[in-house]
Amino acid sequence: MKVKKFERISTANAALILSFASLVVFLIVCLFAGGVSEAQNTADAQFESKLNELLTTVYCYCGCERETIEVCVCGTAEQIEADFRNRLLAGQTVAQIRTNYLDTYGSQFYAVMPAEGINLIAYIMPAVILVLIGGVAFVVLRKSKQMVKTTDSSGGSSQQVSDTALKQVEAELERYKQEK
Repeated sequence: MKVKKFERISTANAALILSFASLVVFLIVCLFAGGVSEAQNTADAQFESKLNELLTTVYCYCGCERETIEVCVCGTAEQIEADFRNRLLAGQTVAQIRTNYLDTYGSQFYAVMPAEGINLIAYIMPAVILVLIGGVAFVVLRKSKQMVKTTDSSGGSSQQVSDTALKQVEAELERYKQEK
């Protein structure tokens, strides 16, 4: 009696095929769940980024020290952070929450100096100072080059050895050679 190729599948082979199929199904489920998890991780990262922006741009009003809410360790800072978290979850934007906080407690609690009014000087002065230092360095280097050029052109003959001094050195050298 002849047996065809696939007529004899032992129970061990059937168990192997079944375990392979279940492994494939498991991998597909894991890939799908991983995609959902990555999307949730992205949403969590965006939420944490917004919360971090709020916590680093306003000072705590507790009176301990002038620290941002992220750094302050008092209970007030923890309450403010929880309030910010709840407001973000409720759908408010970072700008709305920050504006409301500053309207309530005052603009002195804004950790980022706004670029307006007298504060513009603080933003512009570093660039002005760098330009001035560069200009002074340029002028000093230019003058020193001119000084070197004028010294070379006018005082060049004084730096060269005169013919009589050269003849004296050669004579001394000949006398030294003869002595040896």
